[in-house]
Amino acid sequence: MPNNFEKELIEEVKAHLSGVTGVDCVFELTEADKAEIERLEEAANGNVLMGMGEGDNQGVKEVFKKECILCFTTTKAYVWPEPPNVIMMQGGEIVGFDCAVDQVCQYENQPNYLVMGTFIIDKSKVPTASGKPIVILPPKPYDFKDSCRVKEAVLGSPSTPSDEYIRKAYNFDKSPEKGTFFLGFDFVCKC
Repeated sequence: MPNNFEKELIEEVKAHLSGVTGVDCVFELTEADKAEIERLEEAANGNVLMGMGEGDNQGVKEVFKKECILCFTTTKAYVWPEPPNVIMMQGGEIVGFDCAVDQVCQYENQPNYLVMGTFIIDKSKVPTASGKPIVILPPKPYDFKDSCRVKEAVLGSPSTPSDEYIRKAYNFDKSPEKGTFFLGFDFVCKC
């Protein structure tokens, strides 16, 4: 159970996130939510992700190591963290990654790259890489520039089962125009 300092800080973080363009709703996960999401993420780990390889949601794993975990829903107006948000590894090498829309043109006419929307595959590495492809959703740092009381905040994008759980548990519309994120952080000081 959070103490008064932690409750106050959680409310500050929720207010901050609520002020971010494209953030629709912000809430703290209950202990039951956390347990179910961890179970769903563990079950999803290793499943085929995006039809490209086994999934490894490192972002959500990192979020769930933090003292406080919030969830927030987004609209199309939300600006995702800087890419890469999806990385394909094979045999210890990066063979694919997503990039920003304005970076796609750097790869479109290059013979060694296959461009699929904003996902880029390095064709020169795929034939030499061994093992199964792993699709990694990395943790993304979140900087609270105006708060010295939040430490090592990190974003994680939930797997499909966790996203569906949140939508059902909190009665959010299932829409391709809306998304969910988890934010985890540690408390720094009691000042």
